[in-house]
Amino acid sequence: MNKLDYSISLREKGFASIDIKKKMKEKGFEESEIQYYLKKSDEIFLNQLTQNKRSKPKRKLNNGIKMIALSLSLMLLISAFFGYVRIGLLGLFFIWSIVGYSSYRK
Repeated sequence: MNKLDYSISLREKGFASIDIKKKMKEKGFEESEIQYYLKKSDEIFLNQLTQNKRSKPKRKLNNGIKMIALSLSLMLLISAFFGYVRIGLLGLFFIWSIVGYSSYRK
């Protein structure tokens, strides 16, 4: 196992810096290596955490639901203009209330 990978794996396991230093001393690392690998592992671990938080798959699902609701509301609006006023307007109210409710629940 690579020295950097070892320090990153210790960081991922949730060890504090003091514990990581102790484990690395037990493995035979020098003090300068410990400081270097500890700093590098912190940078890599934090970059991995920030990259994982950026991806939000829920957003795509929410946008898909909104697009379906908007297309249904367009169909209901067209049906309202063709004479089905009560069904079209009630349907529009229902669809837009769902879209508005999902917009505020973030």
